[in-house]
Amino acid sequence: MDILSNFAENLNDLILDNNLSVKTFSEKLGFNLSECYKYLRKEYLPCLANIIKIADYFECSIDYLLGLEETNDLKFSQTPPFDRTFGKLLEDKNLTRYQLNKHTKISNSRIDDWYHGRRLPSIDNLIILAKYFDCSIDTLLGRH
Repeated sequence: MDILSNFAENLNDLILDNNLSVKTFSEKLGFNLSECYKYLRKEYLPCLANIIKIADYFECSIDYLLGLEETNDLKFSQTPPFDRTFGKLLEDKNLTRYQLNKHTKISNSRIDDWYHGRRLPSIDNLIILAKYFDCSIDTLLGRH
């Protein structure tokens, strides 16, 4: 699975399907135009905050954007703050941050940063968390 290529292809499809130019897309989302072209040329993935902006703008699944789902049939709600959904997920699973660290090998400081809203997880860590909790990234982010 090549997330970078999948993301670039799916973003390009969404831009075209919505009859947008890359310039218009970048202006509507407040992105630097050259950065958008780097996404489309598969140079790098945007940070999670920008991926969320893109998914919210197109009302699509983050899992679809990253190529973890094949279709984008459902509409998704705006993304709430991650610390809120992360804390609720831990509570619902009756899981401590320490237990999560032991099971996933993600550092305690990183988990604490997410829990207290100081940082967002990387895409790699989101995938680890989604697999651990056996859910989609969109579910993990509280988007539906």
